[in-house]
Amino acid sequence: MDPKVITELEEIVGTEYVSTREDVLIAYSVSASTSFEPVLPDAVIRPGTTQEVQRVLKLAYKHGIPVIPRSGGSSLQGEVIPKKGSLVIELMRISEITLYKDLRSVTVGAGVTYGMLDKFLSKHDLWVPFYPGSSLSAAVAGNVAVNGAGFGSAKFGCIAELVFGLEVVLPDGRVIQTGSDANPNAPGPFLRYAFGPDLTGLFIGSLGSFGIITKVSLKTHKRMHFFDYNTYGFEVAAQAENFLIDLKQNDIGSLWAAIYEGQILDFFLDMVGDEYGVPNHDWPKYTVSLVLGSIREDQLLSDVDMAKGICERNGGHVIGIRELPKGEWNDRMRELARSSYVHGWHWRILYHHQTPTNWHKTMEELWSIMDEYRLLGHTAGFQSGHSSYNYYPQLYYDPQDRDEEQTVRDAHRELAQRLFKTGAVPFKLAPYWIDGVEEMTDYLELVKKLKHALDPKGIMNPGVLGGI
Repeated sequence: MDPKVITELEEIVGTEYVSTREDVLIAYSVSASTSFEPVLPDAVIRPGTTQEVQRVLKLAYKHGIPVIPRSGGSSLQGEVIPKKGSLVIELMRISEITLYKDLRSVTVGAGVTYGMLDKFLSKHDLWVPFYPGSSLSAAVAGNVAVNGAGFGSAKFGCIAELVFGLEVVLPDGRVIQTGSDANPNAPGPFLRYAFGPDLTGLFIGSLGSFGIITKVSLKTHKRMHFFDYNTYGFEVAAQAENFLIDLKQNDIGSLWAAIYEGQILDFFLDMVGDEYGVPNHDWPKYTVSLVLGSIREDQLLSDVDMAKGICERNGGHVIGIRELPKGEWNDRMRELARSSYVHGWHWRILYHHQTPTNWHKTMEELWSIMDEYRLLGHTAGFQSGHSSYNYYPQLYYDPQDRDEEQTVRDAHRELAQRLFKTGAVPFKLAPYWIDGVEEMTDYLELVKKLKHALDPKGIMNPGVLGGI
């Protein structure tokens, strides 16, 4: 990068927040993702305000410098791996939190993690009832950029459902506010669908390719203090699938609902079962781990009773082992991330959504892929909204074996294509989801036009959104 540009960057944020040192560049060449080649950026900058981000982007836009927005770096599919010659803009210093208690909303800076937000809101007996599995390090803004799911999604959906509005710096340095806060006279965020089209949704899931999210406004809820943890057993996949559907149909307060196939559950408990205190058990073919929650104890007791009846009407039984869902829920700020790293393998992960009744199709395709490519792996997931189930299958490999890693990459791409044919949809539009999928041509052309309209020089996280 031109030394004159480095000097200008230092003038914007101060010399201590700009680095071209090799050790720093190495740290920012990777993320929590595995099986993605590290790439050293030319420089890393850490702005502390929206105005500084604005000035940095104006400079990058002027010189055509590729920009990689980054917050916590906990993403698992290579979203923040730099490009050659790029500038990483790390946003963790933008960490203010503003509560609008009467509006039941909160605005957070791009560097606020879910752990920081939860600690702040707990003092007011409030919460944003959503926890990605790396909440202690995952920044809210970064999670919005991927439209993540997590603990709490069974009831409240993906993070998009909780967003009121965004502050975004566009590639050319212009700053826009979406939602009700687009009116500078508004008392705070209270409505998402304001001023015409839903521009908020344009940036959710955009993976930082349309602009940099510097602030996020979210709905808050009264904090729940009454919970029930239990496990439910079924011998047929359709019974477990219909159990989840019927819970939703009857408005049961499910905060966490996950189906485990027998051998997958055994593998999972080998990793975390002792820590959670889960007793040895001859598990059925399919187990549902369920957490119910309510702000009212009487409502919770009613939901517990109804869940038992719904289970039995679907041909299942209450197992009664509570340690599994309780351990998962209490460990919710790190459970998904920790269970991914507790074993000794590297892996490629394939986030996607199925309908609950297609839960078994992902399992069938995963087992088929592992048999054909002679690989190890596993999958897990959870209910993630009104009609969806979030999956994250993993294929394992030895990082010292380059041939095996390439086999996993090939299998990963093939699995994506097969899942697409089952009706699955990604919530991270990685290139392997769309290679050779003719049905997506018109859709992707529209995405390309949007990208070009907002970022005609193509500097924002190039290639991350479906190769665009």
